[in-house]
Amino acid sequence: MTSVDTLGRPTGTLSLARSWDIVLIGIAVYALLACGLMQGTTVYPYGQNLYDEYFLAILDGHLDLPPRVAQLEGHYTPDGVAYLYHGMAPLLPRFVFGWIWPFQSWSLAPLSIWIWSCLGTLCVHAAFLQAGRPGFAQLGDRGIQIGRLLGIAIWFGGPGILLVANASFFHEPVALAYAATGGFVLIWACFAFAGWPLGRLALPCALIAAVTLHARPNVAVGLYLTTVLLLMWLARSSFKRHWLRIGLALLILAVSGFGFLALNSARFGSLTQTHGSFSQGESQYGFVYWGAEDPDSERATAFVKHGKFNAGRVPHNLLVYTLDLPEPGPYLDAARERLHTFARDVLAADLGFIRIEAPHAGLVFLWPLWLLLMVFAPAAPGGALRRMTLPLAGAAVMAALTLSYGTVTLRYRVDLWPFIALPALLGLSALLPQYAANPRNGLLKWSVAGCFLLGLLVTAFSVSQLRFFQTGSEFKPSWSLEECTFLARTKSFSQADIDRICRAPRIGG
Repeated sequence: MTSVDTLGRPTGTLSLARSWDIVLIGIAVYALLACGLMQGTTVYPYGQNLYDEYFLAILDGHLDLPPRVAQLEGHYTPDGVAYLYHGMAPLLPRFVFGWIWPFQSWSLAPLSIWIWSCLGTLCVHAAFLQAGRPGFAQLGDRGIQIGRLLGIAIWFGGPGILLVANASFFHEPVALAYAATGGFVLIWACFAFAGWPLGRLALPCALIAAVTLHARPNVAVGLYLTTVLLLMWLARSSFKRHWLRIGLALLILAVSGFGFLALNSARFGSLTQTHGSFSQGESQYGFVYWGAEDPDSERATAFVKHGKFNAGRVPHNLLVYTLDLPEPGPYLDAARERLHTFARDVLAADLGFIRIEAPHAGLVFLWPLWLLLMVFAPAAPGGALRRMTLPLAGAAVMAALTLSYGTVTLRYRVDLWPFIALPALLGLSALLPQYAANPRNGLLKWSVAGCFLLGLLVTAFSVSQLRFFQTGSEFKPSWSLEECTFLARTKSFSQADIDRICRAPRIGG
């Protein structure tokens, strides 16, 4: 008979401590990938030093960057001042290590991405072990083996390994948001499966939402929604008991929100403007500003006419995100093109251009194990299912915003992860007891094994492809003085303005 603790939970079950070797191997592999494993010495991840320069600029008392560093990813005022549209949360590791970091020799981006990817994966690993705890206990030694295989799937078939596979600046805010949502998933797993009191969630959820707002606002919207609903729940249950933590949580959310608006105003002259536009104005996107993209291009026209986020794109993007074929060989190219054509012509015919970037990997190929676990979510214990209602609502909002954006790319799949992970936790809690009751169910075993192997293989291939995404000899840490001068002259700037605009960057200048 299985012993239980005071909350009725089985004891002697699997924990992270019993998977220490998998965790350490995962951390080591992530470190090797972040440091450039499989990457040549002559290639450069695009924008790798952007956040380093941003940190040094802030220390100097300003928010703008040298255009030679911002390059086409900058957002420019008419007089050539360049700003990043990204938030400041990815600078956190630089405020910890930047005082002693040799920026002239190494970018801090790989360390930053590695920290966030490992932290997010650790949280997700702990959450799944928490959700499966009763089932692991029922299965005894077999449960320990299943739990270890689950750890392998999380570390080598989940989002974290995709993020450390490339150190371009695009991955830094996504990696931070992954760490934040990993903590979010773990907190709610502890509430749903470990009996945490609701009040304990308020401040951690508020902090996670507040930080994420300055990295991935589309993800933060869902986190804010969940946190506000949580605070309303607390106030309704006992405001007198929880008034202090409710007040502190609201203060955290408000300070972060006002900081976000103030940063927008400082960079773009408007509280609500988060980036430059494709058209002429107070701030313009670097691709158009420097003539690399026509203001009437397909992409620009689609964003201007149909908006940055448009719910009409959801069916198209959902189909592509789910079923897009991987790239193990050219023989799938024709089938992939037919899928894209169908999605564009049938599901998004009136929505203009939607960019679909390589590497390609639909969720059914990339994360099949987690999708399989989602199928069993409705069979989860009623209490756990009910306790997951609020985070599922927030995760649905995150997913909807991501699916309504005008670009489909591999890293954005990480923003969809919470909407997959939370139901997968519920599915695991339902599936393990079913398997313990009928361990001879061959269909279930082979389905899980097949999904496990397929996910690992497609993830490994995607990692190899990501080594070359926005990474190559054509990318440079900064424009040369001659390149910048040529571009500035095409804008008819005076020599004094050219000297100001084409000033040397702090790193490598």
